[in-house]
Amino acid sequence: MPRYHVVLVTLISFLLTACSGNNSSPAPAAPVFTSTPVTQAVEGSPYIYQLAASGTAVTFSLTNAPISATLSGNTISWTPTAEQSRVPDSFTVTATASGGPSATQSWTVTPSGTIRISHIDTLWNESGSTSRPFDWSPSSSYVAALVPQPDGSFKSLSGTVGANGGFEIPGVPAGYYWLKLGQRDTYWTSSSTFDVGSDLFVSTSNVALANNSTTSFNFSFTSLDPTTAGGLLQIDALGPGLPPYATSTTAGSTTFFGGLTINGNLDYSGIKNVFVKQYEPTALGSVNGYVLGPELTLSNLSLTTGGQNTLSGALNPKVPASINLSVQGSAWAPLFDHIAPTAPTTTGGSFYLSVQPFIASEGPNVLLSTPSTPIDLIRSSGSFSAFLTSSSCPTNVTLSTFAPLPTNPILTTSPTLTTPTNPPLTTDVEAGTVQYSDPFPSTWRRTFRVCQSASVTLPLPTGEIQGFTLTNTQTTSLPTAAVMPLLSGVQNPKINGADLFTATTISNTSVTLSWDPPAIGAPYGYEVSILSQTTGLPNGGSIYLVSTTLSTAKTAMTIPPGFLASGKTYLFMISSLVDGKASMETSPHRSLLPTASAELISAPITTVTN
Repeated sequence: MPRYHVVLVTLISFLLTACSGNNSSPAPAAPVFTSTPVTQAVEGSPYIYQLAASGTAVTFSLTNAPISATLSGNTISWTPTAEQSRVPDSFTVTATASGGPSATQSWTVTPSGTIRISHIDTLWNESGSTSRPFDWSPSSSYVAALVPQPDGSFKSLSGTVGANGGFEIPGVPAGYYWLKLGQRDTYWTSSSTFDVGSDLFVSTSNVALANNSTTSFNFSFTSLDPTTAGGLLQIDALGPGLPPYATSTTAGSTTFFGGLTINGNLDYSGIKNVFVKQYEPTALGSVNGYVLGPELTLSNLSLTTGGQNTLSGALNPKVPASINLSVQGSAWAPLFDHIAPTAPTTTGGSFYLSVQPFIASEGPNVLLSTPSTPIDLIRSSGSFSAFLTSSSCPTNVTLSTFAPLPTNPILTTSPTLTTPTNPPLTTDVEAGTVQYSDPFPSTWRRTFRVCQSASVTLPLPTGEIQGFTLTNTQTTSLPTAAVMPLLSGVQNPKINGADLFTATTISNTSVTLSWDPPAIGAPYGYEVSILSQTTGLPNGGSIYLVSTTLSTAKTAMTIPPGFLASGKTYLFMISSLVDGKASMETSPHRSLLPTASAELISAPITTVTN
């Protein structure tokens, strides 16, 4: 090859290499964040975070953030709302340098927030319902959020009364806390809203008078069924103040005459409705009981306080109704095992098919604040339904029983009531088709209640013995199949890891209760009643009384300080609860069918300070 050709090739190669080297420059570096995200925030207060990052001509963009958060230049601004408080809120920022390289920074902010408590009761009566905001004034000093701290202690946060039955506790961090609503009403919850309201039946209001008076009621009724055996006559006023009246009827008689005199300071003129009911004895399979016969509803009454009142009339004929009734009492028998330190003795069992006046068949469960409701259509014993709630378990009575009145009036006339004695309901009741009378509107609620009870005795430190009744109760709509238990008691209860049924001594500064869920049923929550030894009774003795109640949807709880004192002896009663609507963490008293409860009780537990 000629020399000039070699030189030319070499020159071209040199020029190409030089050009290539001039076109390759180093890539721009990605930004590096030099600011640390602010993770503390408070509901309703401005949140500010100023971004900083190394790099060339860095700009920022907010690629993920809560609603209402904004970015201006390098500053993020945000004011957390109630809905954004006490929950994690995610942020992501992208930093972009000149030339295109970028980096991201992500974090979450969980603002402390305000707990909003609502207590508006729904009052039901003959005309419908009204709302009644709760007056927090007498109890506001007890209301607090008890927030767990890393060292195991609890920080107490107080609040203020709001409008329309509300109460607000600000600055509560996310997570669970004890919501204390009174001396004996505390809930373990993580919710930012809590409804304490209930549905209550309140027919009329009795006004307390300045002075006591004597009010008499004379009864005169005809057209009773001439039953072959004596039955029961029950007279219930739909309204507070006038106690239920129950007495035996004479076999073969079609009339009844009686009376009642009350000394007290209540005004009875507000009572407008009275139900007069004849109960006829019948065999309900293996147990004795009663079914409703003729009935009379007295409406638009004008009663006179401090005077004579006559209630009279002819009872209306039966309105035929029937139900195929099977109650599997044997299924309840094992539910009383392992619910106390010693084996309890089954003491009673009963069931009731009832109607609740003026309460819609489809609607909330309504707590009964007056005597007379519900009205039993079938009852397996002679006890009547005064002051029963949907989870109440009445006891058989041998004498006329009168519901306690607010001012403790004196009843100077007391009729005699004879009732059958049924054994505990531990065997199956196959009653077949039961005929009864149901004259009440079809729109009123019908329920079926089963109440089972057992007794156990436990010692006090003084050597005295106290008896306790443990119950298993349930209320449902009318059954269409054999009635079985809805719920059993919790299993394997422990205190600080030790068997709760064994008497022991523990430190009062750190107490944890735990248990396994019931074998039957799915509870919406549990109530732990703490019974403390109380001395100084009029007879010089002592007794266990409920000092507080702690409620939770969990199967364990750490009892906060202040609920247990050193050097005292306590019992713990744990109730598992079923309800068609209630939520232990948001609205524990709003209720729908079915409902059920089952109880157990601990051995005596003594506390000391370590």
